[in-house]
Amino acid sequence: MSERRNGNLRLIFIVLLILNAAFFIYWRFSAENRAAAASRMQDLQINPGRIKLMGTASRGPGGQSPKAACLEWGPFRASEIANVDAVLAGLKLRQPPVQRTVGEAGGMKRVAYFVREPDPAIVARIADLQRSFPGTSITAGPCPS
Repeated sequence: MSERRNGNLRLIFIVLLILNAAFFIYWRFSAENRAAAASRMQDLQINPGRIKLMGTASRGPGGQSPKAACLEWGPFRASEIANVDAVLAGLKLRQPPVQRTVGEAGGMKRVAYFVREPDPAIVARIADLQRSFPGTSITAGPCPS
């Protein structure tokens, strides 16, 4: 029985020795692979400091200039145009608003005003003024060409 026990212990020792040797070989040769993989992962990481814009801010899709943002306010009846012109003149906008015809209703021309690239204060003031002109709405979108 003791010889059988000694034989089992020798077998366990040999198996453990082989497992240790295999683990050492794996660890030794895979360390280089882990370093290379870590280097590749670092290269794939998005690093905001390495991003450089190459003139994309001045061009839109397909090399076209992007349209400026506008605030569209309207539609106004023809009888309201003089009042709206006076109200918009009082806002002292950087660029004069663009008036466009948006259709006719009851044989009367209807127009909308486009305010180019308004700042938040101008948007708030126009929203307050809109209450004086029922039936009008304010939308944001690209400026008409």
